[in-house]
Amino acid sequence: MENKIILNSQITPGHYIVTAFPTAGLVSLLAANYLIQKKIIKKVGHIQVSSLSQIAIIEDKHLDYPVRLFEGGNSIFITSQVPIPIQNINELTKDILELYEKVKARGIIAIDAIEASEEKEKGETYFVSEGFDKEIKNAKELEDGAMIGINASIALTAKDNKIPFLGLMAETHMSIPDGLAASSLIKALENVIDIHIDTTDLVNEYKRVVSKLNSLINKTNQTKSLKEETYG
Repeated sequence: MENKIILNSQITPGHYIVTAFPTAGLVSLLAANYLIQKKIIKKVGHIQVSSLSQIAIIEDKHLDYPVRLFEGGNSIFITSQVPIPIQNINELTKDILELYEKVKARGIIAIDAIEASEEKEKGETYFVSEGFDKEIKNAKELEDGAMIGINASIALTAKDNKIPFLGLMAETHMSIPDGLAASSLIKALENVIDIHIDTTDLVNEYKRVVSKLNSLINKTNQTKSLKEETYG
């Protein structure tokens, strides 16, 4: 069974294609989901990925496909609620190129994460650009590094087809969903596409989760110390 791109509405030509797939810290997925939650982008379709036919997403009491399409801010967002199996990366990359041509898009933007070499209170946001003519604010150009997985496949396919490409990568060191990095990613994205959103709720939720985890860790350590003192 072949993959199918399903669009529920007419798309205005000249949009950017923005990809948001699960990577380190779930940063890009968290950023996309926040834009969905705040109704900055709205669902306009999905991609039926044959290899993911055994997975159904349940959201707001409705069944949906894992790889979905959203429109907003002069862009079409492609996001997946599940990681893309490595054996299907090339196939989905072709679908993204097909969508790019179908809607006469003007460039591809991959939002991603990069693992920090050391723990920081707030990481940097980096970018890599090929043929992208916009000034990138709130991000530093990445001089050396690597992209992996589906975003690397998309980047090289764009380069081979002379499609303007921009990779935005927020630095993260978290094994939990990193809302602070997701907020930084959105702020960098705001300077490229036509979206404007307050990310206070995203940052506050992240701080709440981290505070709760730290509290649990402290309680665990206190219990361990008490046992060592009692039975030591």
